[in-house]
Amino acid sequence: MNSHDRDRGSVSVLVAVLLPALLLLLALVVDGADRMRALARADAVAAEAARAALTALDTRTPQITLDTAPARSAAQDALTATGHRGEVAFDGQRTVRVTVAHTEPAPIGLLGPVHHVTGRAEAQLGVGTSNPGLAP
Repeated sequence: MNSHDRDRGSVSVLVAVLLPALLLLLALVVDGADRMRALARADAVAAEAARAALTALDTRTPQITLDTAPARSAAQDALTATGHRGEVAFDGQRTVRVTVAHTEPAPIGLLGPVHHVTGRAEAQLGVGTSNPGLAP
């Protein structure tokens, strides 16, 4: 028996061990990237709803602020148009916060069969061109 006979088949064992590990790693990367994409989508939907809320202005006083009832309605309409559920909250008269629940199926399902993510966004009303307008 020479030295080449002892090494025969060692590459097969190496491939048999490494190939499943590499496939598992690839599946984790694909599922993780898809989960991050779902989170980015939820954040984008929340940001769009928050911007939609900023269109409801209360101009009845010298200080321009958000009219909360129409602003909430505009944000909810934006969420409904994209098929999402969410919550709209106000921090004072110039800031709106939107939280969105987003669910989509996972392509491989290694991290779970479905991605349940929550997107959040905040928008502040700015008025004027020379001043950021964020101070009351």
